[in-house]
Amino acid sequence: MTPDKVAAEAVEIHRNAEAVGCPIRLIGSLAIPRRCPNHSWLMSALGRRPPQDADFVTYSAHESQLDALLAERGYVLHPSVRHSREWGVQRLIYTHPESGMKVDLFLDELVMAHTIDFRERLEVEDLTVSATDLLLSKLQIYRITSNDLIDLIVLLAELETGSSSAQIDLDRLQSVLGDDWGFAHGALLNLARLAEEVAELPALEPEIAQLVTDRATRLIREIEALPKSLRWRIRARIGTRAPWYEHVDDVDI
Repeated sequence: MTPDKVAAEAVEIHRNAEAVGCPIRLIGSLAIPRRCPNHSWLMSALGRRPPQDADFVTYSAHESQLDALLAERGYVLHPSVRHSREWGVQRLIYTHPESGMKVDLFLDELVMAHTIDFRERLEVEDLTVSATDLLLSKLQIYRITSNDLIDLIVLLAELETGSSSAQIDLDRLQSVLGDDWGFAHGALLNLARLAEEVAELPALEPEIAQLVTDRATRLIREIEALPKSLRWRIRARIGTRAPWYEHVDDVDI
């Protein structure tokens, strides 16, 4: 499927789900142009791979409804994850035999290198997760790729810290990173790498490169200054002597 068709199908899935009362929100590369309309053009300008599938977050209470909705649209639950719910896995993967479209459905949480809890968070915005949650979904990555760095560039070119759901909400960052040293450490590493690599991108206009660098640097300071929980401080004593992230196994689709 072409990128435009992938995006259109994702919007249609969202529309149909909302029509039957199922809160479902886009996350990942399809969500970024929606949250960053003024700088989404950077994705293609910097050579970001076009989205080939749709990633959603929903609540586990609506799993059965969404399973039926996707089946009506011709999607099939992938065999490798068919019984994963029995083992507590909070991720379902659907494929469409004819179009080749893939849909990832995360239930309640995004569980990857670090975990982001989305319970009571999906009502913050329509169609996509909030700007802050979208940023967190990129900062949680352990082995960050060039595509992920481009996504972060777009996010920081568009967003500044503030109190609205369309900005980077420090209260939300504090609730997640202030209680999880490993997540905070990984986020700081990714922001530092972003600040270093932005200058090495010749296709990025100097003004935008400076803006992204400044915002990444400021965000590092703001994360370091966030109030930290006792759990955070206890884990910080161990530091990098123990793994601070979860290993994520790729699903062969």
